[in-house]
Amino acid sequence: MSKSDTTASGRLFPVLTCKSCIVRRQCFPRDLSASEIEQFEQLVGRRRRVLRGQFAYRAHDECTKLFIIRMGSFKTVRVSAQGGVDVIAFHHVGDLLGTESASHSRYDVDAIALEDSQICEVCFSGLEYLSRKIPSLQHQILHRLSNEVASMQQQSLLLKSRSEQRFASFLLDLSRISSRSGHSATDFSLRMSRTDIGLFLGLTNESMSRLITRFRKAGLIEVSVRHVRVLAVEALGELASGTISWDQYEQDQMERPCAQAQAREMGQVLALERTAASARSA
Repeated sequence: MSKSDTTASGRLFPVLTCKSCIVRRQCFPRDLSASEIEQFEQLVGRRRRVLRGQFAYRAHDECTKLFIIRMGSFKTVRVSAQGGVDVIAFHHVGDLLGTESASHSRYDVDAIALEDSQICEVCFSGLEYLSRKIPSLQHQILHRLSNEVASMQQQSLLLKSRSEQRFASFLLDLSRISSRSGHSATDFSLRMSRTDIGLFLGLTNESMSRLITRFRKAGLIEVSVRHVRVLAVEALGELASGTISWDQYEQDQMERPCAQAQAREMGQVLALERTAASARSA
């Protein structure tokens, strides 16, 4: 048994079923019949709490299980032989942990809780067997794995873009995740530190601080400690997609007050002309 299974984070929580689970619609049982859900539930070895800062699993642990996040959030981290740290991904409610090592005998990364969380353990071999019996389950597994590959490819491309585009994409992802969980898409808390975000986006702490300040001054976001409020979703989308560059956005912001002032002046002139015309007609 791995160290991650024997720590205080492994404490069990009250018994519940897949049918009554609050994240059922974001998990495998979503498209399964009642009898199929019962079969899937037999695969769930146990459900356990993982306290903030502790591990769901560690690199080099034997890879025999898949983990479904029922509550909370995690980061997956790879530590090099020289001690360098890379944040590979952030994972939220309904996401899977362990898929990156599915074809290996041992996990490749550490999975660390960003807050007190709950996970369900599913046996890899049992899931593989059941998926052959239930086509809809097999479809879900393939769909999720496909999304994982697409996400990794997108992240690889994103790291080649400018820092503003990376950060805008990151904020939009958090917005979608918050909305998916039934919360506000424009008002949410960051569970990860700025250092973690920087490691994920390939940026230093100093670069992250400058980015946050620039986004705040540009009227895109408001930030209070780890609380974020998105003020301009459409503008973030344009920056994230590359439709507009940061330089273009700043130029537009500079020109907008001038255009508004000109519009106000024009409105005042038209109002005076209408007043004069009314006086003449009288």
